[in-house]
Amino acid sequence: MFVQTIVLMRNDFLCKLLSIVAVSVLIFTLGCKRTEIPVTPAPTPTNPVGGVVNDAAQVTASVSGIVLDETNTPIANAVVTSGTATTTTNTNGMFIFQNISLSIENGNTTVVKAGYFKGIRSFKTTSGKNHTVRIQLMQRVSSGTVNAAAGGTITSNGGATIVFPANAFVTSTGAAYTGTVSVYSRWIDPTAANLPFVIPGDLRGVSTTGVENILETYGMVGAELADASGNVLKIATGKTATVSFPIPASISATAPASIVLWHFDEATARWKENGTATKTGSTYTAQVDKFSFWNCDIPSNFINLDYTLINATTNTPLVSTSTRIKRVSNGTFAYGITNNAGFVSGLVPKNEVLVLEVVSGCNTVAYSQNIGPFSANTSLGNINVTLPASQYINFTGTVLNCSGAPVSNGYVSLYATGGGGSYQPTSATGAFSFSILNCTGASVAYNYQGVDNTTAQQSAVFGGNATSGIMNLGNVSTCGVLANTVYAAGWESNLAGIKVAKIWKNGVATNLTDGTKEAEANSVFVSGNDVYVAGGEKNVSGLWIAKLWKNGIASDLTINGNSGVAYSVYVSGVDVYVAGKQSFYPYVWKNGVGTNYSLTPTNTNPNSGGYASSVFVSGNNVYVATKEFGTGHVWTNSNSFYLTTSGEANSVFVSGTDVYVAGYNYPYVTYWKGSNGGTGSFNSLSLESNPGGATSSIFVKGNDVYVIGTLINSTAVWKNGIRSLLQNGAYYSNGYSVYVLGNDVYVAGKEFLPNSLYSIAKIWKNGLPIDLTDGTTKAVANSIFVK
Repeated sequence: MFVQTIVLMRNDFLCKLLSIVAVSVLIFTLGCKRTEIPVTPAPTPTNPVGGVVNDAAQVTASVSGIVLDETNTPIANAVVTSGTATTTTNTNGMFIFQNISLSIENGNTTVVKAGYFKGIRSFKTTSGKNHTVRIQLMQRVSSGTVNAAAGGTITSNGGATIVFPANAFVTSTGAAYTGTVSVYSRWIDPTAANLPFVIPGDLRGVSTTGVENILETYGMVGAELADASGNVLKIATGKTATVSFPIPASISATAPASIVLWHFDEATARWKENGTATKTGSTYTAQVDKFSFWNCDIPSNFINLDYTLINATTNTPLVSTSTRIKRVSNGTFAYGITNNAGFVSGLVPKNEVLVLEVVSGCNTVAYSQNIGPFSANTSLGNINVTLPASQYINFTGTVLNCSGAPVSNGYVSLYATGGGGSYQPTSATGAFSFSILNCTGASVAYNYQGVDNTTAQQSAVFGGNATSGIMNLGNVSTCGVLANTVYAAGWESNLAGIKVAKIWKNGVATNLTDGTKEAEANSVFVSGNDVYVAGGEKNVSGLWIAKLWKNGIASDLTINGNSGVAYSVYVSGVDVYVAGKQSFYPYVWKNGVGTNYSLTPTNTNPNSGGYASSVFVSGNNVYVATKEFGTGHVWTNSNSFYLTTSGEANSVFVSGTDVYVAGYNYPYVTYWKGSNGGTGSFNSLSLESNPGGATSSIFVKGNDVYVIGTLINSTAVWKNGIRSLLQNGAYYSNGYSVYVLGNDVYVAGKEFLPNSLYSIAKIWKNGLPIDLTDGTTKAVANSIFVK
């Protein structure tokens, strides 16, 4: 019904509801005169009311929000993806994406955290503006097991059931499965207070004719199926499971005898019409042929409504504030939450009399007015809400940089218990001011942190308690630790099938080439404010030219008609070293000029092929790993050390006087360690025997040695020789680069989709996958750097 997350709720549960989020968009100039993301006029909707859905059109916008568990406790270190950008939640469960590309009609945000069902929120996107979401993750606990050969019944929470027939399961590749099936299922109560937090997507449904509707839900059931090792299972083609949806007694009288059934399609973040469910007593029953979530709903027509809530006393936006729209006809209602400018926008029933209410944290109505009916999209503009001082807290302050100057390009993130979280951008003078509603006399605990976008620095996390009135946080100095910034280099094919060299910064992609010629980015290194990327691009004659990009500006390394590709870049002081190949020879460039290192193939046949795969500089020594006609060796300046006569050397790393090399020594997955600055012999340290595997990257931190590689179809990380898989082999994947910062282990690579030639460029952070691309193209992340 309202604010993108269209959730019709029941008035007999009115007293239970607290501040529930949906989606909102940012208004930029209010009474406090803040300047934020540049305003861009919103385009004409591509999905007209009652028209056929078109989610292809994209705009640039921002998304921020908070991730909670079912007890409303913030979840830290959850992986959040929106568009092709990825980040993790902070200690307050909050996240932000700025200026990313999103679908106009169906922007969406996905949250992944081990032990929970995936959280997905969908929304309409307004160009140039911020969208606020709140997502509550449901625990992923086993509902029981069934024998695949015999079938069986699973009972979920609330009495929902799923009946599986015999021989109804297949693996992700379509092979018949006959073992034990673990079922993780969940019923979502349509009258529950937290309904808007937990539903997948939003309650907009696409009919079988492609038309969009808003939905009034009578309950949802979802499930995930896995074998004993945790691998995903599916329902076999031609088989169906019987799902029973409990109907709460409070809404049973209005539940129709037959209701439209909708399936949530995770690939498109859309509810899609897919059959009907039949009422039998106090349940709806339906046959389904797939999982994740199924939903029983009544569709209806809608218009878009927006407004901005202003604290009339302080002339500041009411942020993270619950506002609800109630249908006069039947008392159902839905919630929205204002964003950091007090703005909220979404879909409401067409041609109906409605009531707009503003609700405090203790669920008392602070403001109410009758609105509607509306026959077309409507903006109510600013709504000035007069509140007693005891019912709000107004936070003010100024963000400063290390020099004590105002931070004009920054923000404060603040989480208030019971009041939710908000990102507040600073003004030109570094100031911020905003209000949150509160229960009269109640003490609210809050945490906040300042961030300077220009320098990527942030303050420590501060906290306190407040009850009402003005809370001046004073000067917030961002002269603290640098926020982690993750860079990945690789490529993605365009619509013409041409590889485009790319760099991703915190999941946001920048093209290094224009897509008219084949290109690839193979290595990234960041020094100070400069970002270096090594790779290659074909010229107009189809000849590969080794390239180095500095802050996106390309320079050619191979000249005078020579072909070549650059595979590794390392910056030491003012010197930039690049390793790769020129013609058929391994090659190293220093500051763009070929060096005199004697890197020549061990086989004089020019067709043998040879290249330098990795370069590392320590002190006055330059270390280069090479791969030449089945042999791998490492070079210290111009001294060569053979590692294997039947394998390869892919990565070199120096720690103190020890030199480590990752590669392959048939039939062992191997790395080597040499002492005395690489002037002594190298010892082969076999990780395991596996003729289908190889190691591609190595990183040493203190006494810990991290090696990344591939075993058969899976990406693996060895820490001090102990292997863990980042991916379970259901899909084919490769890991190419590893970087360790603090306690975080980052891996870059790719994963192929099942039964597809396309691959997803990926990052794994501490084992959790982060998609850089959407799987509609071929793509790979070859290198990662974190600072």
